[in-house]
Amino acid sequence: MTTVFRSIGGSLLAVILLLATAGCLKSPPGEQREAADNWILDTGFERGAMVFQPIPGSARVSGKLDFGRKLEGLKSEWIVSQWNSKSDIAKIAGKRDGTRYVYENAYKTLAVADDGTVTLGVDTGQEYAEPRSRPTDPWVHLYLEQRYKNPRSLKDGDGLRIRFDTRIAKSELLMAPEQYDPGLHAAIAVFYLIIGNSSGSGDFLNFCVPIYDNRHGIPPGEWHIDSGFNPAGDTHKLIYTLDGGEIYDSPTGDGQWHHVDVDLKPHIERALEIAKQNGYFGGVPHPDLGLEAIYIGWEVPGAFRSEMQIKNMAIGSSS
Repeated sequence: MTTVFRSIGGSLLAVILLLATAGCLKSPPGEQREAADNWILDTGFERGAMVFQPIPGSARVSGKLDFGRKLEGLKSEWIVSQWNSKSDIAKIAGKRDGTRYVYENAYKTLAVADDGTVTLGVDTGQEYAEPRSRPTDPWVHLYLEQRYKNPRSLKDGDGLRIRFDTRIAKSELLMAPEQYDPGLHAAIAVFYLIIGNSSGSGDFLNFCVPIYDNRHGIPPGEWHIDSGFNPAGDTHKLIYTLDGGEIYDSPTGDGQWHHVDVDLKPHIERALEIAKQNGYFGGVPHPDLGLEAIYIGWEVPGAFRSEMQIKNMAIGSSS
């Protein structure tokens, strides 16, 4: 039986209402064209990234990463969240390293290459004084996020296609065999889409496109209600993980690049059906749903040294 980590949780609930327009004035002229072509904005991080403090549920901005560019007056589409970390990436001095601009210390790495390849790394051996011993113990997250003030509608007749290339460059267990419990400890890379109800009911589902889980060659599918592990932070919403067997034909931790190209609409419809069976989205037709946010990155409840790369990210209608 696969142990479920209550991924995303209350930190999402606390910040999903925050508009991604905080602290910004304008966007470059190409934004409307870019948005029409790709629902993921600024994939080259040309407008930098805001950073949230490493406190779970905090929507307080601790700084901004400029990736070596002049960003005065520009709107940042990206947010970096770093829940339950001892280190704030906003306090790290960035530097040019060959074709990449890098923010890095002993705890984490964020780098963006000139070709748009993003590297996200964590070393949670630095984060935990001792291994987690209870399911309710907090764990480290490192996410890249985008929030959409005007959610992208999932209209009937349109597909919703997601494309990206990804590889796990590193995943090293830093725990002794007798300390490691796969029910408590893991390194998981994910791409979440937050699908909400545009009618204003507040209902949403967390739809996960899995990238990596150290406990499985190919991450399995599952669903659960985000409830019961953290009463102060549970969203009490459906978390649905697409079966990795629908995406990958070889183990995702093999160090090779894996290309993802999937029409998500039938899978989201299945997730919506399950959500309705559990009391959510009552009477909501498909056109009232919209993409409200994306979360990309690591959840690491164990002591691991892990690094992922992702590039060519795109979401949009496939009609």
